[in-house]
Amino acid sequence: MKQFILKNIGLTIILAFTLVSSIVLLFLIEGKRRTIAQSMNEIDENVRTIESIDSARKPNSVAESETRIKADTETLSKKNVLIYRHFGKPYRPALLKLLKNIASPAELKTDLPVDPSLVAKPKPAPEKDEEDEEDEEEVTETKPATPAPPTDEEKEFYDPASNRVVLAFDEETLRSLLADLYREIHQDSDDDTFVIPDSIQTERSQLFDKLFNQIIEAPEVVDPARAEDFRKAAAAKFAQAFAIFRDDVQALTLENVNDRVAHELFLDALGLPRLMRQRDCKNYIDFLYEKYLASDIIPGIAEAEAIEKEQLVQDFIYGKNLNRQALPVPEMVIPIIRNFQIKEDLFRRMKDAGIGRLKSMNAGVFYGSTMDGDAEGPILYFTYTLDMIASMDAIDAFINSLHNAYKTDRVYVIKDIKFSAPYEDLINANAVVASHTDTLGGTQTARRGNTQSAIPGAPPADQNAAQQQTTTDQNAVVTTASSSYELTDPHHPDYGKVLIGETRDEIECTIVVNYLFYRADNITPQ
Repeated sequence: MKQFILKNIGLTIILAFTLVSSIVLLFLIEGKRRTIAQSMNEIDENVRTIESIDSARKPNSVAESETRIKADTETLSKKNVLIYRHFGKPYRPALLKLLKNIASPAELKTDLPVDPSLVAKPKPAPEKDEEDEEDEEEVTETKPATPAPPTDEEKEFYDPASNRVVLAFDEETLRSLLADLYREIHQDSDDDTFVIPDSIQTERSQLFDKLFNQIIEAPEVVDPARAEDFRKAAAAKFAQAFAIFRDDVQALTLENVNDRVAHELFLDALGLPRLMRQRDCKNYIDFLYEKYLASDIIPGIAEAEAIEKEQLVQDFIYGKNLNRQALPVPEMVIPIIRNFQIKEDLFRRMKDAGIGRLKSMNAGVFYGSTMDGDAEGPILYFTYTLDMIASMDAIDAFINSLHNAYKTDRVYVIKDIKFSAPYEDLINANAVVASHTDTLGGTQTARRGNTQSAIPGAPPADQNAAQQQTTTDQNAVVTTASSSYELTDPHHPDYGKVLIGETRDEIECTIVVNYLFYRADNITPQ
């Protein structure tokens, strides 16, 4: 044995090392097994403890369970509403920005023109009954001549020393206030006929004024002797924030957003759809028609001849639903305003994406249709079919813009996309494919021969030249490769090359898109 070991010293060392390693591994495995067994025992013990606690605990009463279920349901409902408010609320981001500005403790400064009527608006006379009038002299006598120093609680809202005022309002509070003010004007009626009163603009102006006065009213923690000073400071703060709001909504429309229009859009952002008299609505349409003629916001309009340009703009603006000479019926006013908002947003997104030319726009659902067919459904959708000519990069950018529109409280759903290219591109692509497959052997060539004419629109191989010439003007539905993908093959340098739609600025694309609009939380049912 000794001689064997000496002759096989290397093998002996390896066997010894293996034996020691095996012993160490067995020791480690045993340690892990004990640890796992201990953990499993602890888990079993914890499970028994939990079961014991559950069996000893008294279950919730029916009333308590109902209360908790109701609270959870209300929370879920509120969360759903907040999500749905991204659907068709283009002025809401500007509203949320305004609420953030007026709640800021810092003094808000802006170089934008401030609505002077907000700063100089007189305090409305409080409504008093006979008892208030009798006690008025007594209240006046007890009012302190000079206010006491502001408390810490008061300074959270108003600090005269630092000229700081904070208006703490949220979206829900303002919506509730506006709904109450609207109900004061419009009592419930059994008449379902939709009528636009001649005084609609005056009514909306009064609603804004009343809401404004409630916003700048001094909180209870403010000393009554400083209440009027608070109102003045709050009016100035709101006016500066409202100037920024007006500037933000002006960026969304070609319409001139003056103070009156800004007031109406502010109410619209709070759930009161914009409404105007029929004559004013027609003037609104005609004004925007002239604006579109003078601008290049519609892709390709700037390059068109004068007569063609006028006809195109007329088709885009009036479409099949509007008569340029007649007044719209009352039921059309709100859908007209909504459709114009949607169209302008689509025009801007196409322009920003670099779309070369918009050939046609078909508004399929003018009044909006509900998702499930229920006439009272909470969500309406408006369908638009867009036929455009552009590069693939521009089409990609436009599609991405529609997908990301929810960030600005608009939601688009793309229903269908179709790409088309000139028929000559198919013939050229087919020839290139044939040249590559010929180099791969008889089997591949035979397969190519069986499928060559399977490309949509391609003529049979034995068709004569006259028939081929007849089909030259046809378009075939194809897909194209995006330039963002780098496809390479060292054996075939042309692998990955765009064969169909190679003239990338002249690809025709038809997109069918739905615009979703949430109306369930509107103050009015329209």
